[in-house]
Amino acid sequence: MFKKIMNKKIPSIIGVAILIIVTTIYFAHNEKVARNETRSNVTMGFNQTAMLERGNIAMGFDQSKIHHHFMTTSTGGEIMIMSTYMNDTDTINEIRSHVRDIQYEFSQGNFTKPFYIHAEVVPGTDVMTAKKNLIQYSIKDIDGGSVLILSTNDTELLDAIQNFMNFQSSQHMSH
Repeated sequence: MFKKIMNKKIPSIIGVAILIIVTTIYFAHNEKVARNETRSNVTMGFNQTAMLERGNIAMGFDQSKIHHHFMTTSTGGEIMIMSTYMNDTDTINEIRSHVRDIQYEFSQGNFTKPFYIHAEVVPGTDVMTAKKNLIQYSIKDIDGGSVLILSTNDTELLDAIQNFMNFQSSQHMSH
């Protein structure tokens, strides 16, 4: 009798074991695919998609409609933001408003927007905050957007501004 019961249960146990193995392989494969898809959105150790989504919130406009350029200069740096579409007056006005906002915030030593957008302390902002009164800010409106110009005569601050610009440039590679 025991042998009869075991003969019926063994195929069931084997069937369950095979089902468990196949399910484990299936989920392990799907998890690996999901990790690889996530990695394709992650560039240089950060998730650019998430950064752009935070940028939409912090800046008040769609990051897919603009181009960011962060450039170092011999006296500091420039942040250029332009609309992808020259006839998109709403985005152009939003860019110009944002540039005025960040000019004010940065001049107050407030770098919470870059911190929020990048989800980390942005290089150079500690010195830029400490020496905020030694940075001259100016804005130049250009076709399709605006440029925020930062300049200083202080060598430590110049280094900090250039570190800030280089970091931003590496993060906003396609925007």
